[in-house]
Amino acid sequence: MELELQYYVRLHQSCNTHSSILLGKQLHLFFLKKGILSSSLTIGNHLLQMYSRCSNMTEASKLFDEMPQRNYYSWNTVIEGYMKSGNRGRSLELLKLMSHKSDFSWNLVLSGFAKAGELEVARGLFDDMPSKNGVALNSMIHCYVRNGNARKAIELFKEFQCLADAFVVATVIGACVDLGAIEYGKQIHAHMVVEGLKFDPVLCSSLINFYGKCGDLDSASRVLNLAKEPDDFSLSALISGYASCGRMASARLIFERKNDPCVILWNYLISGHVFNNEEFEALALFSQMRRKGVQGDFSSIAVVFSACSSLFISGHVKQMHGYAHKAGVLCDFIIASTLIDAYSKCGKPNDACKFFSELQAYDTILLNSMITVYSTCGRIEDAKQLFKTMPHKTVISWNSMIVGLSQNGCPIEALDLFFLRGCVAHGDKTLRKKVVKQIIELDPQNSGAYIQLSSLFATSCESETLRLLEV
Repeated sequence: MELELQYYVRLHQSCNTHSSILLGKQLHLFFLKKGILSSSLTIGNHLLQMYSRCSNMTEASKLFDEMPQRNYYSWNTVIEGYMKSGNRGRSLELLKLMSHKSDFSWNLVLSGFAKAGELEVARGLFDDMPSKNGVALNSMIHCYVRNGNARKAIELFKEFQCLADAFVVATVIGACVDLGAIEYGKQIHAHMVVEGLKFDPVLCSSLINFYGKCGDLDSASRVLNLAKEPDDFSLSALISGYASCGRMASARLIFERKNDPCVILWNYLISGHVFNNEEFEALALFSQMRRKGVQGDFSSIAVVFSACSSLFISGHVKQMHGYAHKAGVLCDFIIASTLIDAYSKCGKPNDACKFFSELQAYDTILLNSMITVYSTCGRIEDAKQLFKTMPHKTVISWNSMIVGLSQNGCPIEALDLFFLRGCVAHGDKTLRKKVVKQIIELDPQNSGAYIQLSSLFATSCESETLRLLEV
């Protein structure tokens, strides 16, 4: 009989996928007919596992209720099944019904609510646990940090620090960065040294990021020296920190610690040179990166476009335009916007206009750039049409259009738009209507103003004001 049960268990274990659920149900019926289910807890648990893994919680619940015997595995399987299917409430109900709750049961439900961001329920479960453990603490601290409550995470860590593992400590150090709790972050580091804790890659990375963002780059560098194989995140954090302080020589030394740097590290170093107005060095570094066989990504290309525009080198912009086309990144809004800006700053607005005409989609930042470009090269009507059709106008959109009108000999329209912008900003409908009437009376032939007004009031659904324009 024992050998027969082992055979059934192995057979049923092969049914834990959606594709074999029908075979599993047939085995379920077979076990019922044979009377095996009422006498074998192992078979019952395997059936529960099958239904839970296949998200068939109706059958799982029915089987669970009918089982003559249950153990921790039975309860935890159903609780986990409900949690994974999104029914956290039922998981909590089952946990409360358990006469003897295991640590695994507590952790299962608590982590489910924590991952869902239900802070109050998760904290209530944590407080009710008769015996706190590191897994539960980890779930709670990660929950607080993910939901922007770094202070609560640090307070909980202080209370239950003895339960923390390396991942919890790393998370709390990150919370210290978010909260600006510099001194407490240093205390955690000191505690790690005194207790002789192992500085694994996770802890080293979090400490380097902590000191880098706090501006204590020398301490970050000392932690880096403790790491046998520092990861790219740690190196990039330190490169960025040195670059922000203008210490590009130190940033270069950190970069050179990696024999085969990835594109992310190249990007941070190139960006550092641009940030410090060392555009030629940035372009040279990008060329070196290409010679090394490293393919530039969105960030690389956007930064190089920025460097070219600062140097007013249109030839480099055209070369990078071709490179970006081959890389297939011109559809990215940021890339497109930086390319248009680069052409414009290098005195090639027509090239910017040509590129814009080839695009299939735009965002607000890109449209704002084109309003400026059209205005710069005297195509004010195109700028006005673009402004009119923009679905979402920002302050920059309005300012760009007002400046463009002023620069292209349309001071009255610019003034009208300025007043209207003020009315929109303050939500003053009465004043808006007065401004409309004055514009119509002062300049009945001003079609440009009518276009702007129609666009404005159509967006705000003010039919009464629109009728004034149609008279």
